[in-house]
Formats: sequence, C-alpha cells, structure tokens
Amino acid sequence: MTPRSLSLVLGLAYLGLGALGLMPGALAGLLPVNPALAAIYLAMGAWGLAAYAGGVRGRRVSAHVYARGAAFVFAALALVGMLHGLDRFLMPLDGPNVWLHLVTAAVAGFVAWPPLSDERRSLAGDRRTSRRPSVAIERRHGTNDG
Repeated sequence: MTPRSLSLVLGLAYLGLGALGLMPGALAGLLPVNPALAAIYLAMGAWGLAAYAGGVRGRRVSAHVYARGAAFVFAALALVGMLHGLDRFLMPLDGPNVWLHLVTAAVAGFVAWPPLSDERRSLAGDRRTSRRPSVAIERRHGTNDG
C-alpha cells in the first residue's frame, strides 16, 4: 500500500465516520462519538482526501506527511483512550475506539516509514544468490586450484 492509497482509504473512512458521528444514533453504539471526536474524524478525513488529490488550490499536500501525521494523531488518541480518567474528559476514546485508533496508527506508521535499506517486507526468505562461481566453473577455469 502506498501513502497515496492510504490517504484515500483513511480519508473516505474517517470522513464517513465523522459524518455518521454527527447524526445521533447513527453508529448504534458501536463506536461512541461526540461532536469533538466527530470533528477530529472529519478533519482527518478531509486532510486524507486532500493528500490523495495532491493539492488544494495550488498548494501541494503530501501523502507521506498525511500518513505520518495520521500515525501520530491516532496513536495519541489511542494512548489517551487507554489512560483511565482522561478518556472521558473531552471525548469518548475508550473501548472500541482504542482499537480503531491503534490499528489506524499501526497501518499508517507501517506505510509512512518504509525500510531504509533494500530489505524486503516479506517472509519468503533470503533470495540472495551467491556471487561465487559454481564448482564446475571453478574446475573448468582452474580458479580454485591452490
């Protein structure tokens, strides 16, 4: 997944959650949302769609910056939701919201920070090949003789 596709997916998802959060009873108690949390969802959704579109009125909005910002914002929301007492201060961040924010932060962080080297993110194993010539070639050319 690229940062641009992540910004589209998160933008649409959180724009939808923010709109549903402003309608009373729309989420049927699955995710408790109040107007403050709905405003954060709407802002993150709008930012994601702007990052996907590539610019707002001539100004470029980077999808990488959005992915990194989303990782930090949703990790902070998840951490505040885990702290007992702070989770109900301004907005309902406990319960299923913690899991939603943790998963979002993890996916955004995974996409936002690619590996620094040529390492691969698969479990297929080591695909490197030996640079040494095969034994038959060594014998034929006499490179292994001592």
